[in-house]
Amino acid sequence: MRSINFSKSKSGPNPWDAAAGLLTEYLENPRKADALLDTLAFGEGSAARARAQSLFLGALRHGHRSRGVLGKFLQKKPRPVVEAILLIGGYEIHSSPKEKHPKIVHHAVERAKQSLSRPETSLVNAVLRKLPEAFASIDPDDMAMHLSHPEWLAGHWMQQFGAGATRALLEWNQQTPVNHVEIPGGHVPPGLATTDWPGFYRLPKGSIPPSIRPLLDKGAAYVKDPSTRIAPGLLAPQPGDSVLDLCAAPGGKAFDMARMMEGRGRLVAVDLPCPRMDRLRENLSRLQSQTLQIEILENDVLELDREQLTAPFDAVMLDVPCSNTGVIQRRTDVKWRLRPEDIANCARLQSQLLHSAARFVKPGGRLVYSTCSIEPAENSQVVEDFLASRSGRAFSLESQEQSYPWETGHDGAGACLLVRQSG
Repeated sequence: MRSINFSKSKSGPNPWDAAAGLLTEYLENPRKADALLDTLAFGEGSAARARAQSLFLGALRHGHRSRGVLGKFLQKKPRPVVEAILLIGGYEIHSSPKEKHPKIVHHAVERAKQSLSRPETSLVNAVLRKLPEAFASIDPDDMAMHLSHPEWLAGHWMQQFGAGATRALLEWNQQTPVNHVEIPGGHVPPGLATTDWPGFYRLPKGSIPPSIRPLLDKGAAYVKDPSTRIAPGLLAPQPGDSVLDLCAAPGGKAFDMARMMEGRGRLVAVDLPCPRMDRLRENLSRLQSQTLQIEILENDVLELDREQLTAPFDAVMLDVPCSNTGVIQRRTDVKWRLRPEDIANCARLQSQLLHSAARFVKPGGRLVYSTCSIEPAENSQVVEDFLASRSGRAFSLESQEQSYPWETGHDGAGACLLVRQSG
């Protein structure tokens, strides 16, 4: 993480300072928030790490509202480190009762003194003191500002889903996500809350209980959102099947498919060389057995050929890269990075990947196309265009499912089951 001149206490880095450092880094050179959080110096599960993460993600989650209000008081764009302090202070002010506002402002100003010039510190002090009244003046009917989303994105969803669904979606995205663990069968440790989805349990806020660590280590449990069950459920691999898992990292869908195969058959996982491949190898190593042959191949799906994979497959899972509009609650930085043209660009790549994946489905075999997007352009439209193409005429659409978070209560996702004709 970029070094910033914040002071450290005797006990180590200050979580508030660490969050400001992360946010400064993000504003200077945007990259995925998860990658930045991996650079935190605090131990996993520590209170300091949880505090730094909460401040960093909270500032991003509420940042569009804060930026909209800050624009009224700033004559020019501040340096990233100044904006980071203002965004964190704005998040704390918006999320705290009125009586705590003076203390929040005082603390932010004291932290600012460690890295900013005197004029910049005075600016932080003056602006933060104006924010409570400015936040209170926001019109609730201005959904994009009130619920802290880019105006173009809120307008895009208004056209697709209407005002009521869009408001429900924006409200969903602004909530802190709940984490779940899938434990398909056997003993369930105490302290886990049941859910509406069989095999999924709600994890306590902030950490993974030690009681489920042994289950994770031996591949009997997986920390994942309930939406991830949709695509494997449609593909429904059987014991003894040969299964191809494309864009497979980090392995959450392979976990479900290996269980459905009852540990018997062949599972080939393919993805680009990337840091997530280490997690894929670790996760799949727990599923390997004498009766389940697992292979991992680092390659671009678009460049795969049949000689590399030796034979067509009974079932092919294609979990494509997408806009991630179904998982903004969990990946709040998506709404900072996403641009209007990205959805169409994703759809073009997804179409290419679907055509490539179709080559590996044997006659009578099954293919599931899957996204974590709520966009029709990335789900039904990609599949419709494929089915109307020359190579797609050999397939039929057997089933499809779309999760909208405000309806299902979990991440958004889309999945379509295609079956190749036997002839």
